[in-house]
Amino acid sequence: YNGQPVGSFGDISTTSFYPAHHITMGEGGCVLVKKGSMKKIVESYRDWGRDCWCPPGQDNTCGRRFDWQLGELPYGYDHKYVYSHIGYNLKMTDMQAAVGVAQLDKLEDFITARRRNFNALKKGLKKYEEFLLLPKATPKSDPSWFGFAITVKPEAPFTRFDLVQYLESRRIGTRQLFGGNLLRQPAYAKFPHRVVGPLTNADVITDSTFWIGVYPGLTKQMIQYMLDTIGEFIDSQ
Repeated sequence: YNGQPVGSFGDISTTSFYPAHHITMGEGGCVLVKKGSMKKIVESYRDWGRDCWCPPGQDNTCGRRFDWQLGELPYGYDHKYVYSHIGYNLKMTDMQAAVGVAQLDKLEDFITARRRNFNALKKGLKKYEEFLLLPKATPKSDPSWFGFAITVKPEAPFTRFDLVQYLESRRIGTRQLFGGNLLRQPAYAKFPHRVVGPLTNADVITDSTFWIGVYPGLTKQMIQYMLDTIGEFIDSQ
């Protein structure tokens, strides 16, 4: 955004390495921080919530391993087993890290391919904007697109369900746009909550939006097949 990588804004940024994302290590993600003091806090949450900041394989870097009295623990309680946060076990393996480092070398090519595939879909579907709301970049931004989001407009003679079923039956994968009105999910039905406003846009996403892919491995022929299939469906309505 504005010529600056979005992961470099602010004090903390996050990224995900889920298989479908821009680079992957099979699963997981990472947190990037600007300040060393923040790094210790994040690492504590990563490492079960431990108060100790010693790196793996090292002990007593503070020189006070058995010289603390924290909380209601007895004096001298081993600092390696003191927990100052309710944390998690989120450490990646060396194998995952090796895959991630190799993927970093390919990242620029991945981004170029995603943008190329996105632009091809945008150009090919522009003639159907009467019925489809297509994604566009916000001012000053140059996204590395995750996917191609399509919203079926209310005036269309078909629904998202109709279009998605047609695509899936022809082996074109689709995904719901995660998000939308989360309060309509079954998991939230049992939680007391307060709703402010009608949540109109969130409902549009829940009811009418879906993704198709811009995965870097898609060929020109695959993109054209996607465009042809969507065109066949709309033209038949």
